[in-house]
Amino acid sequence: MSIMSAWLKKVRFQFKLTKSGAIVRRYFVIGAFDGALTILGVILGAYVGEGINHPELARQLIIGAGLAGGIALAVSSTVGAYEAERVEHVLSHQHLEKAMLRPVEGDRIGAMKVSISVSAIVHGVAPLLAAFVPLVPFFFMELDQAVVTAIAMTLVFLFVLGAYLGSLIKEMIVYTGLRFVIAGLGTAIILILVGGHP
Repeated sequence: MSIMSAWLKKVRFQFKLTKSGAIVRRYFVIGAFDGALTILGVILGAYVGEGINHPELARQLIIGAGLAGGIALAVSSTVGAYEAERVEHVLSHQHLEKAMLRPVEGDRIGAMKVSISVSAIVHGVAPLLAAFVPLVPFFFMELDQAVVTAIAMTLVFLFVLGAYLGSLIKEMIVYTGLRFVIAGLGTAIILILVGGHP
């Protein structure tokens, strides 16, 4: 067995031991959803505010604020998830030790550390990826075309995210996907209305 295979087997065991699969999945969805809607807000806010009179300024605002917002979300999500998971795992471990009337060491301690770290990394990477994707068109397209493309990409991303969740619970994936899309469209409409009325 190769070193990588042994490591993956160990990580899978640790995840099973701490039941972390669901936690990581939940953090990915929450982080990605937050990232997508936050950057959609940045794009539409800058476009509605400056897009007509100062398109180049709007583009710079979208790229600059979008990248900064994505990085800030990633850091915030990573630190928040790390501390929240660390506290929850310590509380769970203390509860287990109290129930068993003795210290619990070994595999469980290592599994806790892996679970905490992976959960934090996933929660940080998810919004960064979701934030970066809709910004790509602004490097290559005219502002109006880039905005339309970014909105479409965000809605497709939200649909895929919702469809993935629906597939986990054997729900109709179109139904779950459209629920996420409706949330994105609702956000876009609110932002446009708010941005158009100073």
